[in-house]
Amino acid sequence: MTASASPAAGIKSARCPRCGSSFDCGRDSEPFDCWCSALPALPADQLDPRGRCLCPACLADAAALAARASRGGSGA
Repeated sequence: MTASASPAAGIKSARCPRCGSSFDCGRDSEPFDCWCSALPALPADQLDPRGRCLCPACLADAAALAARASRGGSGA
């Protein structure tokens, strides 16, 4: 049995750069299997240039803001 056969292979504890909370990040899992894959991708200009991942709450907030902005946000 190899390490990649483990369901937790590549899952690491991370700290959110926005709010500071810790969370499980599967960015390095093989095959890629992280909770964040269920959310829409953020626009490139909103990604952390250092490659740090956001926690579930902050990523959901950022995705909602990006979706509103892409719809034009006109409500006047």
